[in-house]
Amino acid sequence: MQIEPILLTHKRHNYLPMAFLWRGISHQVARIERVWSREARWARPPRHYFRVRCTNNQVYNIFQDVRLNAWCVER
Repeated sequence: MQIEPILLTHKRHNYLPMAFLWRGISHQVARIERVWSREARWARPPRHYFRVRCTNNQVYNIFQDVRLNAWCVER
């Protein structure tokens, strides 16, 4: 599993990811297919996950590190 930082460029309701920038390419979210959370344990921070399908028909798992308010893509 590879984790890379992304820049969330547009949110719906000030939270749901609607567009993000990854590797210099803008990705528009067509729909959110799944949402789940992972609780904090020991040195592992809590995360909110989103499985998104973008307008290019690619599916990505992106998450928010709750402690840092940082967004990443998980491949």
